[in-house]
Amino acid sequence: MRKVITVLIAIALVFAFASCGGDQPVPTGFAPNQTTEAYAYVHGGYVGQAVVSTDAEGALSVTLDEAFLPHTLAEVDIESDEWTEENTATFEQRGTNHVAKYVIYDGTTYVAETVGGAVIWVQANEDGSPGAGPGLEKEILRNQNTMRAWFESVGNGAFQILTEFGGTPQTITESPYGGMYKSDGGYWPAGITSMSWAENMEAIENAAINLGTGFTLDDMGFGDNGFTLADATTGATARDAVDYFNLIQNAVGRLAWQ
Repeated sequence: MRKVITVLIAIALVFAFASCGGDQPVPTGFAPNQTTEAYAYVHGGYVGQAVVSTDAEGALSVTLDEAFLPHTLAEVDIESDEWTEENTATFEQRGTNHVAKYVIYDGTTYVAETVGGAVIWVQANEDGSPGAGPGLEKEILRNQNTMRAWFESVGNGAFQILTEFGGTPQTITESPYGGMYKSDGGYWPAGITSMSWAENMEAIENAAINLGTGFTLDDMGFGDNGFTLADATTGATARDAVDYFNLIQNAVGRLAWQ
């Protein structure tokens, strides 16, 4: 019993340290020289990734990023000669969006279906008609392993579009924003809002490093000063900051203790 009580006290002290403010990385109690990661569906349409590492003293470093999903990567120019109403599908989100009807992910061909105002891609039958099974994005978001696979492979040619079923695949190497990941720089630049995507991610990363990660949902808020943790202001203005911070917490939860 004495050993159990000692361990519980040690854990409580770690979280107490991790919840206090400061402008330097806080003591964590984590084992040194390790790296973990976590994935989640974030910001209403992306695979988010948090990578956390500890240095030789066990202090944290944090990196956030997001990979675009098919509904962004399959976007096409309906005004061009190769795309028509017959080989595209449309959905409404900040205007009318045209996407390729047929896409390939990791060697499997999918065909678009319109469900309500949304587009989903399901596995195609041998004749190109919609088959059974879940939609492509649902398959991608199924669990940590499937999200990791998408995040890692989408930048290496795993996603392609077709102008016709059985046609020549066109490998997608960039999104409408430039790269395949938000960290590539074209998404949400400075000027659209008071802070760019990159500035928001840096503020959230620094909050985890300098304030710690031992906060509950009740500790997290959003007000005139942006995203707050208990009584500390993080500087982040992204409305989905809680999602990103939770993602960091999930990755931190995979670290080993000293």
